[in-house]
Amino acid sequence: MPHKVSPEDLNDDFSRHEKLVEIRKRRNVVVFERSANIYPRSPENYNSTTLFFYHGAGGTYKQFKSQITFLLGQGYRVVTCDMFAHGKSRCRVRPENYMFTFEQYCYDALKLFDRYCLNDQNVLIGHSYGTSLCTLVCNERKCRVKKLILLSGGGPYALAPENYSLFSLPASLLSCFKPLILKVFKEACFHSPVKRSSVPNSELLSIEIENLRQVMRGQKWDEGDEAYHALISCPVLLLVGRHDKFIPLADEMTMNLVISQSVLHILEGGHMLPIDCADEVNEIIASFLSNDADVHCKLHSKTIFKKPK
Repeated sequence: MPHKVSPEDLNDDFSRHEKLVEIRKRRNVVVFERSANIYPRSPENYNSTTLFFYHGAGGTYKQFKSQITFLLGQGYRVVTCDMFAHGKSRCRVRPENYMFTFEQYCYDALKLFDRYCLNDQNVLIGHSYGTSLCTLVCNERKCRVKKLILLSGGGPYALAPENYSLFSLPASLLSCFKPLILKVFKEACFHSPVKRSSVPNSELLSIEIENLRQVMRGQKWDEGDEAYHALISCPVLLLVGRHDKFIPLADEMTMNLVISQSVLHILEGGHMLPIDCADEVNEIIASFLSNDADVHCKLHSKTIFKKPK
């Protein structure tokens, strides 16, 4: 019989369940993997649903701490990581611009999924930049993805680099303005002043400012348009904050129209929904996960994402 983890253990130090993994050559990431039930690790006898969390640019997986703790308590297995060069996944080689493109982070996301996926009962959960990673993994591994949950993701539009924004400034100048950037960003991310003050700056902006500059300049994904999002064939939960200063409600409503099996919830929060509206987000996700609709996938779906030459 599987052994249930006690409620007291759910709130222990997350670092006990972290491991440094070379997800790809020259790309090490810190992976968090934990199950609320202890099973022998093999696809034949592991029947639980696995939840894969993908955080946004600049952040860490700890932004999902409330959801991870809550859903472990519901009996789910959880897998997530700090993205390359974020949080504890420090860049241990000399950084080069190509390392921070959306394409490179997509390969990381696919590798994480392939390495820790045990069956076809998987759910992808993404926030902000992470929603695009989830969308790609969902379409590329659609027969192993059961459901998709996108928080503060925006509309079904192709990603374009921010060449004419704050991140177009030289890295040296950005470094000088880092305290101001962090203060303004923190003010804009949260609707709740209490939740805003509870988040350490190291979790909100966990990447070197010059590397974040390259992430924002490298977010190019021409294929991620309406046609690509319309290919999603599993049930999708969309969550957006009414007071989100980065994601217009109209964009999220368009996403709701484009994805055929999607449901949209508008919450009284800002961009950082996993923290701003943690309890409400937890309950909505739990309800969505427990609704086991029969979903069929096309076994011969076309693969859009191509491997590098």
